[in-house]
Amino acid sequence: MEILSNKSIPAFQTLSVESLGKPIHIIRDKLDILISNSCNMLTYDLQNWLKSHNVTSKINIVSLHTFTANEMKKSLISTFQHQDGGRIFTYIDSTTLTRLADSFYAAKVARSSSEISNSDLRLQEKIGGIIASWLAPADMWTRCGFELAQGTGLYATIQVDFDDHQGMIHIKLDECLVKTLTQELDLQPQESMYQPFKQSLESTLVNLNVLLCKKDIPLSELLALQPNDILPVELLSSAPASIGQQHLFNGTVADNDGQLVLILNHDKESFQ
Repeated sequence: MEILSNKSIPAFQTLSVESLGKPIHIIRDKLDILISNSCNMLTYDLQNWLKSHNVTSKINIVSLHTFTANEMKKSLISTFQHQDGGRIFTYIDSTTLTRLADSFYAAKVARSSSEISNSDLRLQEKIGGIIASWLAPADMWTRCGFELAQGTGLYATIQVDFDDHQGMIHIKLDECLVKTLTQELDLQPQESMYQPFKQSLESTLVNLNVLLCKKDIPLSELLALQPNDILPVELLSSAPASIGQQHLFNGTVADNDGQLVLILNHDKESFQ
C-alpha cells in the first residue's frame, strides 16, 4: 500500500455542487449528438476551402473536464463569450492548423515549420465561430480575450482527416456555459432524480463493525505470543457498533436459543 504525505497529495478542484445537482451526463450525451450531427457542415466547409472531397470530420469524444491552471496556452486559444454567460474555447493542433491555413490561403509552398501566425489564428477563429454556432445562434456569441476557466465543464474533440493527415480540433466549454446550455437546450430531466437516488443510496451495502471484546496486555507478552496460544477474554458489557470511524450506538451481547445476538441500546454512549 502506498502512503502519501500531505506534500505529495495532488490538489484537486472541488466539483461544483450546482453541477452535481444537474444531470451533466445527459448534457454531455446530447452535446455529443449535437456536435456529431453538425460535423457534416464542417466537412462541407473544409472541402470547399481545401478544394477536395477527400476531407472528413467526425466527433471523437465528449467528456467531463475539470479545468486546471496553465492547461491551455493563452496566445493559441480562440475564445467566444455567450451573451447569457459562459465561454467556449477552441484550438487546433499546430500542424493541422498550418496545413489547413496553407490550403485556405492558397499558399504556393507548404510551410516546413508549424509555427502559428496571426493568419492561422484568424482561420482558427473562423472555425471556432462555426462550432459555437452549433450550440447557439451566431448573434449570441462575442469574440473575447482568453481568461482561465474554473470548475467542471465539458471537453470535446473533432477528428479531421484530409489527404494523408489526421488532426484534432479541441473544444472546451466552461462550467458557466454548461449551465446556460442546460436552460437553452432544455436538457433538464423530465423526472425528479430524488426517488432513484434515494433508492440507490438505501440499497448501498455498508460494513457494520461491533467490538465484542478488548484486552490490554504488556508488550512483552504480546511479543511472546505463538500460534495456538490461548488468551482468556470476556465479552464487553456494552459493545460499540460503528461504520468506519463513525460510532453509531452501543449494544449488549446476549444469548438467544444458543446464538449470540446484539441487543441495541437506546442511548449512544461513547466507548472509552
